[in-house]
Amino acid sequence: MRNGIWALYKGKEYEVIKHDHDNYELFTKDPDTAQVGFELDMTGYYCKHVRRNEISSVYDIRFQAIMNGLEFPVFREEDNRVLLGSELHGPDVIKHYGFVQVDRFEYEKWVDKNEIKKIEEIKIPMWGFPAPKN
Repeated sequence: MRNGIWALYKGKEYEVIKHDHDNYELFTKDPDTAQVGFELDMTGYYCKHVRRNEISSVYDIRFQAIMNGLEFPVFREEDNRVLLGSELHGPDVIKHYGFVQVDRFEYEKWVDKNEIKKIEEIKIPMWGFPAPKN
């Protein structure tokens, strides 16, 4: 399950960090990108510095699960289960579904995937870029 901040550059998705308003850095593990100007760094990633006008979209990828008609953020996936958060729900839902407190106002619960109706990928536009076209 991928997450984090991603950019569309020449029609392909790459992880991205922002250095300033006009300068960004793209990351990938794909060695084929060396043919299009990406350089291998000491961490094993291929990186490329690009300007803002070269990127068509930047977005934060998150996931949400639908369980019993309610939406829950998905934090992690392991084997046949997912870790759900309760941030969208109040104490009644937290108690009813058996969420465990992990920090102040933060509750989580591991749930088998067969209890989940659907997991949706959500792309939230970032840094003034438009949403990606699906």
